Amino acid sequence: MQFLTPLAFALSALAIPIILLYMLKLRRKQTQVSSIMLWEKLLREKQANAPWQKLKRNLLLFLQLLILAALVAALARPALETKVVTSGSVIVMLDASASMNATDVKPSRFEEARKSVLTLINGLTSDSAMTLILAAQTPQTLIASETDKSLLKVALSKAQVTQGGADWSAAFALAAGATRNDVKSTVVIVSDGGLPDNGLPSLPGEVRYIPIGQSDDNLAISALALRASKGVPQLFADVTNYSGADRKILLSLYLENDLFDARQLDVPAHSQKSISLEDLPVASAVYKAHISDPLKDEALDSLPLDDTAFAVYQSSAARRALLVSNGNLFLEQLLASLPGIQPFRALPAADGTLQIPNEPFDLYIFDGYLPTELPKVNLLLINPPANPFFTVGETVKEIKNIQVNDHSLTRYVDWKTVHVLQAKKTTMPNWMNILIESDSTPLVAAGETNGQRIAALTFDLRESDLPLQVAYPILFSNLINYLAPPSAFDSSQSLSAGETLTLVPPTDAEQIVIASPSDKAYTLAVGQTLFSETNELGYYAVNFVSKDATKVEYFAVNLFNPAESDLSPREKLQIGSASVTPAVSQQVGLQELWKWLAGFALVVLMIEWQVFHRKPFKQKNR
Repeated sequence: MQFLTPLAFALSALAIPIILLYMLKLRRKQTQVSSIMLWEKLLREKQANAPWQKLKRNLLLFLQLLILAALVAALARPALETKVVTSGSVIVMLDASASMNATDVKPSRFEEARKSVLTLINGLTSDSAMTLILAAQTPQTLIASETDKSLLKVALSKAQVTQGGADWSAAFALAAGATRNDVKSTVVIVSDGGLPDNGLPSLPGEVRYIPIGQSDDNLAISALALRASKGVPQLFADVTNYSGADRKILLSLYLENDLFDARQLDVPAHSQKSISLEDLPVASAVYKAHISDPLKDEALDSLPLDDTAFAVYQSSAARRALLVSNGNLFLEQLLASLPGIQPFRALPAADGTLQIPNEPFDLYIFDGYLPTELPKVNLLLINPPANPFFTVGETVKEIKNIQVNDHSLTRYVDWKTVHVLQAKKTTMPNWMNILIESDSTPLVAAGETNGQRIAALTFDLRESDLPLQVAYPILFSNLINYLAPPSAFDSSQSLSAGETLTLVPPTDAEQIVIASPSDKAYTLAVGQTLFSETNELGYYAVNFVSKDATKVEYFAVNLFNPAESDLSPREKLQIGSASVTPAVSQQVGLQELWKWLAGFALVVLMIEWQVFHRKPFKQKNR
């Protein structure tokens, strides 16, 4: 044991006046009386009442000296040497991903990790500072470079586990920023090891790893999807056994809340089983899959989060597209042939004016013409004149070295046999992606600004052979599905917890209300097209509220993440080019004891107060 402030022992000298007070006798006032027969006892005491008396055993004196000794020792800050994982400048990365919900250690892996971090906090020396980073889908720094242990504990108590994966690259970027000013710092990763096997950058200073978890006991629904085959939905489900033992499970399938199929599956260790169902109802619906133990009415494994999954089937509805053109047979034939598109046509008057119908459309296509006032919806501009979105210049006749840029809208587009006679020279804004370009001008571009999607072709289709090539229907199908998706979003693809959903609301929607699986409501403005509050697993209801009706669509959030479902404890982490093994407590830290001594002094003070006032503690009634 050592004392951090030994000068405090000088306060022990206060024991001298306490003892002297008990040796000093009382001086009594002299008074004349008529007889001393009744005062003999008083006279005997007076005769023995010298200024000083011999020190006698006294319980109050003993208690007061004990209080003084405890307080002096507390002020001296005694500390015991103890082994700690690290000291100095410490950056702790606490894993808050979905796998930390596993209960193979009680009450959960995350709570066990919290205890490990609390041990690190208690073991900090007086010259140590800690930064606490929560590794989740969106990592955050809970507290930075703090030396006050009480503040560190408060920040740790606010940390919450999530139901999604962790963005370890972003978490490492935060850790690298925290170590930038101190190359001697130590990074401690408290996790069950679900980090990427490669691709993580090296960190300055030393990296240590505290593993959490004991068992690989987990089965998961690793896939659940619906697709339409000849207009009829088909369901596909996949169950994976991540444990080292063969398991027998019951797979139950629900349509909305009604059970429509249940079957028993034998899933070998480290293997998977798949099923598919056909001829399901054509109507839009939410499907649920759940795995359970067929023999026991108890939890199937250590991680219940991936034992349930949802899938949404959204029947396609016709999208209304208005073509404004002086006559373009190529576009009319294309729109009539695209599935799910209900085309309409409007012709400008002889004076160039146009009366746009009052009813809403999902997409407006302007071919060589633009009205004075453009509708505030998604637009496809073909051979456009001057417009508010980009600059249009003179006509360029030499279109050479055409290049198709890599983008989802140019997928499967082969431009090798396409020739363009001339195009308008344009300058595209930064928010537009140039999809196809030549040496002299962009040919096809698309982008989004202020919630409005715009796509443009800078040439007249009749001045090219594009309508005669295979690239024509592919390119326009991609563009139209981008500008007027079959639904407000692609509900066939489930999201991961924390992933952002992109919405393309109906043109007549006045309000968007999204209900989470726990019935928490989120209200979005019509111009707001991104929704990121997807932290819960389950299915969400998206309500598009208009004047006349409310349209509802659904999307699902599932834990289809092998890195989270595989609970096998990791023996090492690959950080940069180094392999990090579990940390061992090798460094020496100090565990201070002053709090215990101060508490002991308070207890003794209460006892001394009771003795002084002659009030013994009440006994409990028997």
